[in-house]
Amino acid sequence: MIKLHSLRVYAFSIRQIHSQIAIVGGGTAGLNVAAQLIADGHAIPQQIRIFEPMKMHTYQPGWTMVGGGLYDINKTLQPMEKVLPKNVIVSDSPVTKINPEENQIQTFDGQKYTYDQLVVATGIRTDFDQIKGARKYLEDPNSPVASIYHYKYASKMNRLVDEFEGGKLVFSEPQMPIKCGGAPQKIVYLSQDRLRKRGIKFDIHFYKTVALIFGVPKYAEILTDVCQRKQINCHFKQKLVEVQDHIAIFEDQDTKELKSVTFDLLHLVPPQVPAKFIAASGLGDAAGFCNVHPNTLQHIKYKNIWSLGDCSSLPTSKTAAAVMAQTPILVKNLIRTWKKGLEPIPQYQGYTSCPIFTSQSTLLLAEFKYNSELDETFPIFQSNESRLMFYLKKDFFPFAYWYFMVKGLWGGRDGFRFFKGA
Repeated sequence: MIKLHSLRVYAFSIRQIHSQIAIVGGGTAGLNVAAQLIADGHAIPQQIRIFEPMKMHTYQPGWTMVGGGLYDINKTLQPMEKVLPKNVIVSDSPVTKINPEENQIQTFDGQKYTYDQLVVATGIRTDFDQIKGARKYLEDPNSPVASIYHYKYASKMNRLVDEFEGGKLVFSEPQMPIKCGGAPQKIVYLSQDRLRKRGIKFDIHFYKTVALIFGVPKYAEILTDVCQRKQINCHFKQKLVEVQDHIAIFEDQDTKELKSVTFDLLHLVPPQVPAKFIAASGLGDAAGFCNVHPNTLQHIKYKNIWSLGDCSSLPTSKTAAAVMAQTPILVKNLIRTWKKGLEPIPQYQGYTSCPIFTSQSTLLLAEFKYNSELDETFPIFQSNESRLMFYLKKDFFPFAYWYFMVKGLWGGRDGFRFFKGA
């Protein structure tokens, strides 16, 4: 008989890990904040923890160019370790909840972290499954359905346009907000120009859920003329709800009636939503976006929480250019309140930019701020389509992103940030 002399019971608890600055999200916004905090001398890398489960960093503005036949998909992807600031701490388990009362973050693996300052920069998630049947046909390499809102589907779009032999093309745009609100029509114009140059006969239809071609009157007038000149048929207040074999089903936003539209090629844009944990953690507005002051980027309730970019409630177009304008203001205000005990400065006025390709060689650079008010950097080049702006977007912006933004040295339209605090 074996005698049991003793039984030891161990109680295990997960140790909380503290970081002075926690950044949830390693996309454009989160990466830019970390890089500028370090470049401006406000923090050393070891004081910053970035929560990011993805192993690859993506230059998503490039996917429009990929789908439009202008760019190599491989140039839009970099391993995360190559773009993160050196020696920044990274946690790769997804964040599931934030307890703002306790300054605590919980991740999928059960680990808990604490912070002094928190930056929420999770971006916005594409939800293809909100469109019935969309995923099935996007994944089918033989179906004529694609989207520039995913790197794989953007490459498919490029191939479909290359192989297109004529017929009806249908393009959709969902309800706002979405990342880069101008992208759904950029791919319309790029595709039209490619087919025109090949001498292909086509019939293009653009279905928008909203009632306008663009939200800023000056640019709306220019783009309306572009559509008329290119013989693009625009349909407003029409929401894509289902995809079938060579059939797209749209819902009229006024009458709620359904209409079936046949196609030979369909480009769809999915609805887009913020991360669920934002609302679940009590940080969201009515739509689930991180609820921050529109001018300071500080959370409405929790003064040590900040947000920028696509996941924030900032009422402006969600673009990389907006992030470039928001980052230095967020960094300045975070340091003012945390290190100096001062009130944040209400400096951000909603600046954003939407470079809209109108052909394979021209672009309309739309720049504006809150209330759709113009805020142009190159007015002489922004009253019509421009070749110069085309090459600025196609060649210079990707270069600045990969070689300067990731180092905290690119300030968007403010140019290079070679001096501390610039």
